[in-house]
Amino acid sequence: VTHEFGHYLLSRIHRVPASLPLFIPGPPHFIGTFGAIIRMRGPILSRKALFDIGVAGPIAGFVVAVIALVFGLRWSTVVADQGLFGLRLGEPLLLQFFTWLVIGPIQQGYEVVLHPVAFAAWFGLFVTSLNLIPIGQLDGGHVVYALWGSRQRTIALAILPVLLVLGFIGWPGWFLWAGMAGVLGLAHPPVLDPHTALGRTRMWIGWTAMAIFALTFAPIPFSIH
Repeated sequence: VTHEFGHYLLSRIHRVPASLPLFIPGPPHFIGTFGAIIRMRGPILSRKALFDIGVAGPIAGFVVAVIALVFGLRWSTVVADQGLFGLRLGEPLLLQFFTWLVIGPIQQGYEVVLHPVAFAAWFGLFVTSLNLIPIGQLDGGHVVYALWGSRQRTIALAILPVLLVLGFIGWPGWFLWAGMAGVLGLAHPPVLDPHTALGRTRMWIGWTAMAIFALTFAPIPFSIH
């Protein structure tokens, strides 16, 4: 909801009609919801508006997820990895760093059992990384198109085989994302003012969003052991 309210707030600032966030139901004993969406009731015509609306959601969700992660890790427990069975989560670079910062080095043969708040934070980071994949109408597609124009399609074409390889060697869910890209299109639709300069501040924010993608991306998000 924080992610979508980021989109909603910037949509209102740029006078783009949009609905309030609508929640997508999820399994009640797992995550409860697959997040939220907002309906855009009008086109985004400006390059600056496209960038601002696209980047606001991931950054807003990321900030809240990091705060929840810090508190959740403080409430998590370290146990011996002896006969543990269950869902083993992937460890993006950001999770590894904050685990070391909050809990300290984890000795070999031990695992961190995440508190529910830390799990919620992990899921928020996972959703953020999915949204920032620079394909089509995903938030990453909006941001990369606003930054580099038609070169976004070239970047998306380079990402597609990476997702397919990760699907073969790791998480099959990447096949779904590759398939969605094929159905919905790799390239981002054009805006009316593609040559309007974004300015230095927006460029730095865009690079920050790409760094967030790298820090939150887990090649194998989860597996069952």
